[in-house]
Amino acid sequence: MKNHQSTIALVDDHALLRKAVNYRLTGMGYKVVLEAENGQQFLEKLEEKASPSPDLCLLDINMPVMNGFETAAQLKKKWPAIKIIFFSMNDGTGYKNKAKELGADGYICKDASSEEFIKVLYTLLPPAV
Repeated sequence: MKNHQSTIALVDDHALLRKAVNYRLTGMGYKVVLEAENGQQFLEKLEEKASPSPDLCLLDINMPVMNGFETAAQLKKKWPAIKIIFFSMNDGTGYKNKAKELGADGYICKDASSEEFIKVLYTLLPPAV
């Protein structure tokens, strides 16, 4: 198995949060290759991108223009290999069930502990050592 630095896309409408999460992910050994403030912008960037798609998308649910659920449905149709972790303030069962229905690989609440955040990420994308 080759030593591959896992790549991540961040899709969230809060710029400061994207910057903080990007910093955290980079410190964990991941490479953030794409950022977007809503689902439509993310999908457009994926269409334009000449380089390989990210391994994983950290996707907010409540965003303007195109929300995370709509984005996930499109993503799974066109880029089924990209793993999806929903990253949201919503901790309700309804949201988690909808995420599963759409084929999400994980769900992290924004108020989760660092340990929980790391555990979910490492389960889907072990860090390259």
